[in-house]
Amino acid sequence: MKMKISPEQESQESQEPREAVAQHPIQHHPADDMLESFARREMPAGMSVIVSAHIEMCALCRARVREFEAREMREWSGAPELARMAAHIDGEEVDFGGMIERITTLPRQGAEAAAAREASAAGPQDRFIKDLRLPRALRRAATRLRWTRLAEGIHQAVVPIDGETRCEFIHIAAGAATPAHSHYGREHTLVLQGRFHDELGSYGNGDFLLRNASHEHQPASDEGCLSFAVLDQPLRFTRGLSRLLNPINRLRFRAGLGSR
Repeated sequence: MKMKISPEQESQESQEPREAVAQHPIQHHPADDMLESFARREMPAGMSVIVSAHIEMCALCRARVREFEAREMREWSGAPELARMAAHIDGEEVDFGGMIERITTLPRQGAEAAAAREASAAGPQDRFIKDLRLPRALRRAATRLRWTRLAEGIHQAVVPIDGETRCEFIHIAAGAATPAHSHYGREHTLVLQGRFHDELGSYGNGDFLLRNASHEHQPASDEGCLSFAVLDQPLRFTRGLSRLLNPINRLRFRAGLGSR
């Protein structure tokens, strides 16, 4: 039996932001060593943000991170110095397993509560993401964005997060393509909405990509695409007049690290 929806309900549903969740099976994920570094809190803030956003969209990687966290907890609770202490303190046995779980859970709960408060306090989103509910890790970053036109149909909004990486939202309009480029370092990209393709494949919501100095590509989109990218070195343009911008691009990259 089909449930009828009133015009008022239909209008309300159409105005609600869409979740940045994968509408297709996610094909591209962070490597296990990256997920383990995330679980151990060993990566720069910018990288932690993009991995956290992917994990929110990907059940598979959420499960892997939980495995790494559980393993780290077992290693910690099984350390010799803790084992010696675990016998008795003031005549009472100490439950280090429960203690560790509480210690590691409370900061995360606090961070999630803070993210929820920031998301509820955030103002209206701008024209490129106004109808999209972003992963929590990106909601604060997406407030008060300043978009710069890089080329026809390509816009960029830089987000200052740390002093080691350059973080940015990239919007590719339907039918547009970025200038062809390679990389001086590594570029991690998370697709948030739509699809784009390059010489190496096609990517949709939730896909997490790594490109480095061995890759030359020209991302393009048929339907439009919003992504979030984290770079540890600037791009290197490889074709046409864009190559003349490489010295300026390197200077802009260094000047923009962590600037507010």
